[in-house]
Amino acid sequence: MLKNWLLASRPKTLVASILPVMAGFLLAYEQSSNVSKEVGLLCLLYCLLVQVGTNLANDYFDFKKGADAKRENAPARMVSNGSIKPHAMFLAFCLIFLISFGVGIYIMESVDASCYLIIVGFLSILFGLGYTGGPFPLAYNGLGDVFVILFFGYVAILATHYVIILPEGLNWKPNLILPLGVGFVINNLLVVNNYRDYEDDKEVGKKTLVVVLGKRFGLGLFLAGVLISTLLIPFLVPSAWTTIFLLPLGVYSITQLPKALSRSDYDKILAVSATTVLGYSVCLLFGYLH
Repeated sequence: MLKNWLLASRPKTLVASILPVMAGFLLAYEQSSNVSKEVGLLCLLYCLLVQVGTNLANDYFDFKKGADAKRENAPARMVSNGSIKPHAMFLAFCLIFLISFGVGIYIMESVDASCYLIIVGFLSILFGLGYTGGPFPLAYNGLGDVFVILFFGYVAILATHYVIILPEGLNWKPNLILPLGVGFVINNLLVVNNYRDYEDDKEVGKKTLVVVLGKRFGLGLFLAGVLISTLLIPFLVPSAWTTIFLLPLGVYSITQLPKALSRSDYDKILAVSATTVLGYSVCLLFGYLH
């Protein structure tokens, strides 16, 4: 039973929460080495809760829409295969979103942040639900990639940077370039999933960008993610110069993606992409601290 819930949370994707929080913390650390690690950990907890809640909600809403009925090359979904009851999944993601909102309120109060931060928390949960749920699900209308780049890149990094630097009494100096690279390297995880699920998504009417614009576009989008995150960002953000060493992983993935035929092929590419995201955190850590 516990294993089913762990699989439903999609633990391999949770590196997508670690990277933006790490980036936000390092931007704050660049301004002051006395920034609070405790607040950083609370931000990580918040992001992980929102992502897990979103993953569980996706499992539930994709089941409701029949999008998981046929997943030849993709991992099984827990509601669709009967491992978790729909009502239990519904209650679980509602509870996790509620806890995440409580953590967000605690962070806001503990650093005496602007009450406008509540809007950020509310929108994070709203769009987490609206990714596959609601009357206009983002993932079904070609907006999934925009959501990932916007929230995992800009919202998560800028909000983390803001709440960490606030107790130090320093001016918040938002970096609008680094989040672009972070958003794109994380989005490549989604691009691989959408490329893999092209036929199944097309059959059930899930209009991802890959479905709407074709698999060739999907390859181009993945390549753009590689080039922006590992070539453009090191050039524009001096402290992020070390991320250029991840370029070979991106090149390897882009050469393997059009050759993938089986689930194991796609799993290997996803593993390399997840390693790249994790490696991005390590590279940023080295670049900003040295």
